[in-house]
Amino acid sequence: MFRVLVLVNEISQTSIPLETTVQIATQEECEITLVTFYGSDGEASSEVDLPLEVLCLEANSRIDHTAWRRFFQELRTGRYDVLHTHHNFTGSVARALASTLDIGVINTEHRQHSSYTPLQNAINAPTLPLADKVVCNSRATQESLRWYERQLLDDEQLTVVYNGVNFTRLSNIVGSIDEQDTNPNIVTVGRLVPVKNYETLLEAFGVVREHIPEATLSLIGDGPLRAELETQAATLNLTDAVNFRGSVSRAEVYQELARADLFTIPSYAEGFCVAAVEAMGVGLPIVVSDISVFHEVVGDPGVFADPNDPAAFAGAITGLLRDPERRKKLGQEAKQRTRSEFSLERTAHEYYNIYEEVAKTCNEDNGGTI
Repeated sequence: MFRVLVLVNEISQTSIPLETTVQIATQEECEITLVTFYGSDGEASSEVDLPLEVLCLEANSRIDHTAWRRFFQELRTGRYDVLHTHHNFTGSVARALASTLDIGVINTEHRQHSSYTPLQNAINAPTLPLADKVVCNSRATQESLRWYERQLLDDEQLTVVYNGVNFTRLSNIVGSIDEQDTNPNIVTVGRLVPVKNYETLLEAFGVVREHIPEATLSLIGDGPLRAELETQAATLNLTDAVNFRGSVSRAEVYQELARADLFTIPSYAEGFCVAAVEAMGVGLPIVVSDISVFHEVVGDPGVFADPNDPAAFAGAITGLLRDPERRKKLGQEAKQRTRSEFSLERTAHEYYNIYEEVAKTCNEDNGGTI
């Protein structure tokens, strides 16, 4: 038996690190303590069952000295064989603190580094080599490591573990949906931030409406660009056809997907894009950007379009909406792909194997066993 300390920024009902940690705790033979740096987003308690020990540091800022003192005291108890970090700043500080102790370190990179600011790269890069394993959520994320980061890492330190989706929960929620929208409904899920490129989607949707006037678009998620995107929708005379849903629960996301005819996202970059895999898991055909990570994750069932070309996205979407047989075929292929490649159980088991490997190596180096 080995013991793992997992550090996350907060307990959130949309947190992939949290969901993976919970699955490992319920599926595998190891002891896990979850440390949340800030706290909870307020909705997680009703969405996530936590069958593990939780330590909340209740930090007021990322440089909260009291919180970091509590974290280091917990590390120094000697209870843990492995520390698992996930986030840019807090992960970097935690790895630096752990490097002063006899504890194995695993870090997961969730975003392509091209989307990091120079400051984020400057903070993250020096502490990456302190991890015994650097796990990337896709090959695209791994390949996005800056040249100087690769110089600091051995190939043996790097590995890829895809994010997983809880298909049992997804199926239970989707199976409860009886009604279907009568009008062709396009849906997208994500933060309203520049890298998601929703301005291209709105332009494309305006063209789609010229060919299919009854089509609607649902944008699920919130972010700093919401007001700007709402203004763009009004300028394009799309206000009545575009529904800005804001942030909703995971269950509501799945319900929206179940009512939709097609999923799309025109991102410039993604680390993995769980939203796309969840849409595929529902059985939706999807239109996505012609970028490497989507070819890796979405694969053959996807329809790809240039994220810089609204007309290309509009053509791909319109073509699928007009072809129900192709939509059905691609949706079935997408669903089959997700079940074979991206289950949460598979992700949890792969992380468990990494935990076990790092814990064993660390203990042997320190003259012990697990």
